[in-house]
Amino acid sequence: MTWARRRKLIYLGSIAIIILVVVVIPAILYFYKTPTCFDGKQNQGEVGVDCGGPCTILCPAQYAPLTVLWSRFSKVTDGDYNVLAYIENPNINAAAYNLNYIFKLYSKTGVLLRERTGSTFVTANKIIGVFEADMQTGNQIPARVEFSFTSPAIWVKQVSAETGLAVSQMVVSRADTAPRLSFLLTNKNIKQINNIEAIGIVYNTEGNTIAFSRTIVDTILGQDSQTVNFNWPKPFTLAGQVDTYAKTEIILKILK
Repeated sequence: MTWARRRKLIYLGSIAIIILVVVVIPAILYFYKTPTCFDGKQNQGEVGVDCGGPCTILCPAQYAPLTVLWSRFSKVTDGDYNVLAYIENPNINAAAYNLNYIFKLYSKTGVLLRERTGSTFVTANKIIGVFEADMQTGNQIPARVEFSFTSPAIWVKQVSAETGLAVSQMVVSRADTAPRLSFLLTNKNIKQINNIEAIGIVYNTEGNTIAFSRTIVDTILGQDSQTVNFNWPKPFTLAGQVDTYAKTEIILKILK
């Protein structure tokens, strides 16, 4: 190969390198976008579009729907009622946030007496309670309550945050005067836990709810315990007689 030809090839190669550095590479960097979980494409090993795989959001095939096992109301005083929905999340490692809901209280004749809307979240593999207090019905007596979610659940990967919290020593006292449900809440973790929602439920011998209430435990230190109380102003009654409680249940959830 002659020197002139070699020099020509060197020039052409130099020009090609310059074009590659100045034009091609910047163009690739400009137009190429790193795959994300919000780009509207199924990439980076995702199970579906922007779900599954490395994405926090789960695809519909990866979770089961919530089950509302029951919803009930409980009289606090005349014209004042608490309502509670008892919900099962069958997903072991999935949680759902920003779930809108509605409670509706109806009379015996089907007249809507009161409704209440709100928002909640469901933690992983848990029974949760959605509680609303002080639903006023005036001089009307409710006969049934309806509960439903009004927004779809968007499921994300999550391990239960309540691991390490334990409930023991549940005791009902003063059932025929001013009932109290007490329990011992223990934090088995090293770190303190804040904003713990506790819902207490009292059942009668037939499995029906006698009463339920809600409280917030602001802080419990690591490796510590504290007594938590629920109080009701009137005796547990059914058809004018003192009702017999048979079982109690505590539902815990760490609020965000």
